[in-house]
Order: sequence, then C-alpha cells, then structure tokens
Amino acid sequence: MKKKINLNGLTGAVLDVDGTLLDTMPIWHDVGARVLSTLGITPEPGLGELLFDMTLDQSSAYLKEHYRLSLSIDAIQQAILNEIAAFYRKEAPLKPGALNFVQTLAAQMPLAVASVGDRALIRAAFSRLNILDCFAAILTDQDPAIRAGKSSPKIFLAAAEAIHSKPSSTLVVEDNLTALTTAHTAGFPTLAVYDPANQSDWPQIVCITDAAVRSLEGVCLNQI
Repeated sequence: MKKKINLNGLTGAVLDVDGTLLDTMPIWHDVGARVLSTLGITPEPGLGELLFDMTLDQSSAYLKEHYRLSLSIDAIQQAILNEIAAFYRKEAPLKPGALNFVQTLAAQMPLAVASVGDRALIRAAFSRLNILDCFAAILTDQDPAIRAGKSSPKIFLAAAEAIHSKPSSTLVVEDNLTALTTAHTAGFPTLAVYDPANQSDWPQIVCITDAAVRSLEGVCLNQI
C-alpha cells in the first residue's frame, strides 16, 4: 500500500471491472485457442501471446489465414465473441479479496461501475458472483451520453453523478494507467489495483495514484 485515503470524506466509489474486480486475463489470452479447439484444430504454441495485442479484426484475419479456416471473417469474429461471452457468464472469477472489498465498501457508500466492457456480460458475471446488488449503477463507454473511452473523464463523471457523489469525494478503483491518470486529473481520489496486464506501467501507476495495492486480499478499508 502507498498511503491512506480518508474514507470518512468519501460519498461514493466508482469501480472498474476487468483486471480490477474480475480476473479476465485468461479469456483474452486463450480465446483464439478456444475457438480453434471448437473446430477440432490444435493451436500453435504461443498463440495467446501472439493474439493478445491484436484487435478483433486482426486476430480474426490471422486465424483465418494461418489456419486456413473455411469460416468467414464475420463468423470467426462471432465465434470469438461467443467464447468471451461464455467466459463472463460461466467462468470469470473475482480477483482475490474482491468479494469482501466490494461488500464492505458497498455497506459504507453507493457504488457504480465504469467499464469499457459489455454491460450485459458484467451483469451476468456479477450476478453469478453475488455482487450485482452491491452496485447502484453500471456505466459503459457505449452509453449514448458517454461514447468515450477512459482517456476521457466522461465515464467517471457520469458514474459519480449516477450515485449523487462529487468527483472530489468519489473514490475511483482501477488497474489501468490511462484510466487512473484520467481520473486523477479530473480530481477523483484514486486507488490502483495491480494486474499482470499492466505490470510494465505499475511503477508509474504507483506514482500518480493516491493509494496502490498489489491485491485486494486482506485490504482493510480503514487502512488504505
């Protein structure tokens, strides 16, 4: 941990999902292999690392060309999206300590989600993991009033407004450097949660946030 946040001054919290509350790295790493396995094809070693930084269009094109798939690009993309959806609905686990963290925080203040993920899949995962009722609002970058990623403060401001909390008293809990930088610049107190996907950015994340934890497990909110 880096330093304390005065919870007594907070009137709400806005939480990210992927990499913060849910451990979703496995699906982004394995989705190509999962699609190939459904087609009876053995994936090459290291496929996950190869596809990890590709867009949906790029990864679909690679799978079609490299494995000479008869499926159209659209069909491959849909297969990828289906695998991702199934993962959220049936498998995606909470990160260590996330359940207690969310439940404890929700008992003290209203919570909102700010995510660039799919709202229906977030709701499905949260319902399965028994934390859906902890959140008063779930906002995504696809909401008509937002339509912006986390390089813009719009989603954080909208989430704070949804729980009737001012930015200066709304804790933002995130794992991503861009998102944390945006929230910090917009005047939100910030708590960073480590995720392997952002390992290279962790030193910079620690520098720009109000508090930073390697894991939510064992975190005592009064001691953040």
